[in-house]
Amino acid sequence: MDMQAKKVICVLLLLLLVSAASAQDATPEATPPEATTEATRSAPTAEATSEATAESTSESTAEATAAVRFEVAGTYTVRQPVGTLRRQYTVHVPAKYFESEKPVPLVLILHGAGGTGQSIESWSGFDALSDKEGFIVAYPDAVNGAWNDNRGDELKAVDDLGYLAHLIESVSEKANIDRTRVYAAGYSRGGMMSYRLGCVLPKQFAAVASVASTMPTYILLECQNAPPKAVMVVQGTDDPIVPWMGIQPAYLSAADTLKFWGQHNRCTDLGPIKEVVDLSPLDGTRLLTQDALKCKQPILLYSVFHGGHTWPGHPVDSSFDLGLTSMDFNASAAIWEFFKAQSIQS
Repeated sequence: MDMQAKKVICVLLLLLLVSAASAQDATPEATPPEATTEATRSAPTAEATSEATAESTSESTAEATAAVRFEVAGTYTVRQPVGTLRRQYTVHVPAKYFESEKPVPLVLILHGAGGTGQSIESWSGFDALSDKEGFIVAYPDAVNGAWNDNRGDELKAVDDLGYLAHLIESVSEKANIDRTRVYAAGYSRGGMMSYRLGCVLPKQFAAVASVASTMPTYILLECQNAPPKAVMVVQGTDDPIVPWMGIQPAYLSAADTLKFWGQHNRCTDLGPIKEVVDLSPLDGTRLLTQDALKCKQPILLYSVFHGGHTWPGHPVDSSFDLGLTSMDFNASAAIWEFFKAQSIQS
């Protein structure tokens, strides 16, 4: 079979998956998956590690006093009382920040269930991207390793929306942040939380991205009256944790995720499926993309054919078998390319 025939077959198979996602029968009720897939590490491996403590005298999750400014490039650990909890995030400040006369973007990277900010920092490649592009990147820690993404489990009392809004304020007190260019991207449950941030905090986040998670149905009500928001989705067709076809009634399929955001962003139609050049023929995956047309805000789906519960371009640090990692593209770089074109319009 020649290469052209293989490409045609690959596209046809994905089209079958997309068609099946729209017509699939309801599966038995399933508990939203907890993807405990990340390993922690003891300390950041960046040039400079220091601790910045900003004490709060208020129960408010958006107020901090006694800010400590970031004065040198490197990675900091910030621990603060937020409400009744003491929360922590890791933040990487690139050298280019100190060369800029303008405010710089801020990107929040949310780990998956069982992970930490430092763990996703270690394998996502965002520190290097921050150094190259000049934005600041923060890696917050969830309570007990999991975000309150509105699924109604034991974490429902944790105010992660307030905490992440507080984090933006905290970093803004320590650095010159462009508040119109704040973004959030997450892996697995962190991706689910990113969808929620796009709907519930639209004035704080210019765009969001999810890797290895389709759209949770338990967030749909919160999105109902939210304004259009730029959204990027990266999903593997062979994801063993959050399946491409979704999990009824908890998660939409990847195709229906694209359809939902296309409608939410008032797009006129879905665009064609585009096959991307196979840059890594030996990784067992193929990449296809699809967007929507004439939208109020853009929506972009990266479909990783045969891809697993993984982050393309950067293998997840995990002892679990998560499936294949595509090396056909760098998901972190693609997310930043998508983000940097978006800003909150006044």
